[in-house]
Amino acid sequence: MPGNPLLTGKSTRSNNSEGSNGANNGTWPPEDILEASLLAYAKERLSLQERIQRLRENHGLIVGLTLLKKLNAHFGVPSARKPLPRDMADQLILDKMSEDPNRLRGTGAVMTALSLDGHNVPRRIIRETMLNNDPDGVDRRYPGRKKVKRVRLQAQGTWQEVHCDGHEKLGALALRMGGVGLPIYGMRDKWSGAILYLVVVPNDRLADTIGHVYLDFIEMYGVMAQQTTVDKGSETGNMYAIVTGLKETYAPDICLNRYPAFVALTSTNNTPIEGLWHWFQDHYGKNLFLHVTRGKDEGIFNPNNPIHVHLFNWIWPPIIQGELDHFTNWWNMHRIRKQNTKNMPSGSTPNAVFTSPEHYCGRRFSIPIPREATRAMRTTIATSYEDALAWVPPEFDELANLAYKELGSPECSAETAWELFRSMAALVE
Repeated sequence: MPGNPLLTGKSTRSNNSEGSNGANNGTWPPEDILEASLLAYAKERLSLQERIQRLRENHGLIVGLTLLKKLNAHFGVPSARKPLPRDMADQLILDKMSEDPNRLRGTGAVMTALSLDGHNVPRRIIRETMLNNDPDGVDRRYPGRKKVKRVRLQAQGTWQEVHCDGHEKLGALALRMGGVGLPIYGMRDKWSGAILYLVVVPNDRLADTIGHVYLDFIEMYGVMAQQTTVDKGSETGNMYAIVTGLKETYAPDICLNRYPAFVALTSTNNTPIEGLWHWFQDHYGKNLFLHVTRGKDEGIFNPNNPIHVHLFNWIWPPIIQGELDHFTNWWNMHRIRKQNTKNMPSGSTPNAVFTSPEHYCGRRFSIPIPREATRAMRTTIATSYEDALAWVPPEFDELANLAYKELGSPECSAETAWELFRSMAALVE
């Protein structure tokens, strides 16, 4: 049975062989799971008190500050209080800065990105390194350079309202590469600010596609929000029918006139999700745009060649999805600055607030939805799931996989995608 890992290998010739010293620690999880959790909390840069709370909630483990510090030391959990040597820290910071040619990621963004990589570098060191190596970039990001209209939002807990929207800064009109595009659709919880789902889709303007995406979202969590808020547009037609039908069936006691299931706003008023795209653009989107359009700028991609179009659609969507997943992790684990005038939680991470709303004076408004209900809803959508979300024909997918394996299945990123494109094009054309 799992126990205190600090006692592993120690003599048990004692009347207190379990080392409890009168304290009830609850349930000890297996050592590998405990280590993974402690490392994850460090990546999220949770305070020690928040880590104690999360251990109790996630594993039923009750520890104090002293025992938590010993466990962190035992598992080698990184800490900003014991930073890396300055030359190593500087190099890691410079590496992150080199990934941002638009110079839009500030100290907090770099600090969170380093934490996700397992390096807890103090904010002071990051700020000094960035200022010494790119003072112009620091000046460009100074508060007040851009005027942003602030709107005070209201909510009482998680899943009370989820905001949905598409993002087309990587779409066909933005890329101007002969019709290929990489549009994105996303969902964000209003109260916690957490990103719940971001996905790259073949077309974010088709109602059938977005209907399937929304059902994927419900199946991922097993619940739906009390209210789903979207922009006005034809792509949400199926979503409206799905949301309304499911709420009427699985929350019949909630008055739809007072608490509507579905609300469509102008994009300027759908601020929780619209505001998120600004952060995505600054930290990931603009850099991805440069990588994607390099194929056009350097004459690698020919939009009039059907093979090139299929190969673009085979290579790029998984890369964009990986970047969306990374951005989601970064956003949900970064700490929101304390705002005393804000009506909703601040001073913690979106993930912490979404996971434990009760600790932030909130409640859960989620409505459980069984899997058989979402399966039934899919049958009402005219286009099948496979056709709605397919990027390439099945026969090309098979051909591309053979070519990819012939090349040794190399790892592919935004930086190396066009080199892989060249190599695969030579095999499939």
